[in-house]
Amino acid sequence: MVRLKALDHVGVKVSDLDKTIDFYQRLGFTLLRTKGPGPDGERSAVLQVGSQEINVFSHPDFVPSGKDKSVGMDHLCLEAEAASIEDVIAGLRAVGIDVVAGPTKRRDGSSVFVHDPDGVRVELQLKNSTTT
Repeated sequence: MVRLKALDHVGVKVSDLDKTIDFYQRLGFTLLRTKGPGPDGERSAVLQVGSQEINVFSHPDFVPSGKDKSVGMDHLCLEAEAASIEDVIAGLRAVGIDVVAGPTKRRDGSSVFVHDPDGVRVELQLKNSTTT
């Protein structure tokens, strides 16, 4: 049986590559590389946080999906590092990103949700402190 080690990256289709790059950079991602536009107008970028990547792809034919009841990826979750969930919210506001839901208590911490430029839900989770 194959033993999985980790999630390496997530690929996301976006309608506006530049807005998406800006959004994820404001969250603290590093832009590793971009490609394109190709002959058909396709462009792509790779952004990294920690050891994980988001690969984003845009094409003139891509359009945003509806925010409610669409199929596909529901959300992605990023683990935040902060003293409190209030600090996470303040940090998002400081870079012009609105919280659309939360804070919500989780079994192992608290979360808030934001939307990327295409309406994809992005969860920022602050894990509870562990003491040994």
